[in-house]
Amino acid sequence: MLLTLDSSLHKPLYVQIRDQIRERIMAGAIKVGERLEPSRELAKRLGVHRTTVGNAYAELEAEGLIQGTVGRGTFVSPLASQLKSPPPRARRSTNDFFWDGLFVEEPRDDALGRLMASAFQPGVISFAASHASLELSPVDLVRRATDRVLRREGARLLQYGPSDGYPPLKRYLQSQLRRDGIPAELDEILITNGCQQSLDLLRRSLVTAGDTVACENPTYPGLTRVFDSPGVRMIGVPVGAEGMDLDLLQAVIEQSKVKLIMTSPNFQNPTGRVMPLATRQRLCELATRFQTPVAEDDIYGALRYHGRELPPLKSLDTAGLVIYLNSFSKVGFPGLRVGWIVASRRVIERLRAAKQRADLHTNLLGQAVLEELGRGGWLDKLLRRTRKLYEHKLGVLRGAAEQHFPPEAVCVYPQGGMSAWVELPAGLDAAELLVKAQDRGVIFAPSQYFYFQQPQHNAFRLCFTALPDHQIERGVTILGELLKAAMRKNGKGREKSAAGANVALV
Repeated sequence: MLLTLDSSLHKPLYVQIRDQIRERIMAGAIKVGERLEPSRELAKRLGVHRTTVGNAYAELEAEGLIQGTVGRGTFVSPLASQLKSPPPRARRSTNDFFWDGLFVEEPRDDALGRLMASAFQPGVISFAASHASLELSPVDLVRRATDRVLRREGARLLQYGPSDGYPPLKRYLQSQLRRDGIPAELDEILITNGCQQSLDLLRRSLVTAGDTVACENPTYPGLTRVFDSPGVRMIGVPVGAEGMDLDLLQAVIEQSKVKLIMTSPNFQNPTGRVMPLATRQRLCELATRFQTPVAEDDIYGALRYHGRELPPLKSLDTAGLVIYLNSFSKVGFPGLRVGWIVASRRVIERLRAAKQRADLHTNLLGQAVLEELGRGGWLDKLLRRTRKLYEHKLGVLRGAAEQHFPPEAVCVYPQGGMSAWVELPAGLDAAELLVKAQDRGVIFAPSQYFYFQQPQHNAFRLCFTALPDHQIERGVTILGELLKAAMRKNGKGREKSAAGANVALV
């Protein structure tokens, strides 16, 4: 199969491969049932990374043109003979029109989701996702805790449970919250299926068409996917060294009737910024003055490596307006899908009713296992080990960046969390850098994915916690080479200073 690639084109290499194979299948040059060249061999012959070919094959398989068989290879699908140009994504059948008429809204492009999916391909160095390290995977802890709770409570844990959560877990969380200065009662705590569901419950219960939500910009894309609903107006508030721009937020509140303020004060995703105490106090004062609820996402708060621990907004809340969200996902248990919300009783009542309508309750067994680990002190021990490991990995990332990144790249190294933020000189596009990095087996999340208004193109996020040290070093080395090449091309490069890359600590 003869393919021609042109790296000077703006079209990504995997798209060039996909399009040329598709054309040959449609023209009958590659027959139904014919075996395609293995991705490893084709990548070697074309001089690209295996991931590039893998992405092309994945899209062709999604279109129904090819199908992979474990142990045998990849073949042209029998469906290919039924498909005519243009390609399937542009085709419409009677059934397509029928279903399109029933869907309530247009699907939003999920570029970050597709990027995350490619992280699981062999040989990829992925800085794209905030995943926990497998080096501390608590499999044995979970296995032993599961045995203990099943022996103690038996089949009851396999039945339906309270919609507001497993009572022993709520009592454990209550003790932890009080330690953090949040004097929550049991009926002010709701157990959820992670922070993503918590956000969805907030939207369902508090936000409807015609409402305005003020949110940090940039922010976690999963948040904007939840709140970007028909008729809901989202206003972006910039994030700087002092956290949310409260002067702008106040102006927004004064000009618009803001229904909800969304913020992540600790190690904000994606910038890693920490909101100072004075800013936290002023935000609570603004919320009280304008009677505007604040949703505080503290999912990274427990992952502080150094620096002074700051009180959660909820602990500073005297008016009952802060809704506190947290989860076990970032401390090693994302697959268990257990999070919690802390709010006033009236709010929890409405959120509990919304949760009951959505999924009845969070699984009891997972809640019981986490309560067992927490009550026995194993969660605290795991958290200490996790902080130590992640601080080490951040040091590996920083050392590699200072050695290989050009001095114009400003790396924002956080005091905690799971990612660093890299700011590039104006004129450099992180998405273009990603295309070149993918061809060399490295992926990351460009800044465009995190802005829902006025997107910035010259920054990217590097998640480091899930990678082995040698992959961090190798990935940063490759990115450094690509950055230097891009800056030479744009006439922005200069000689490396003795101090290395500029560094900002937050």
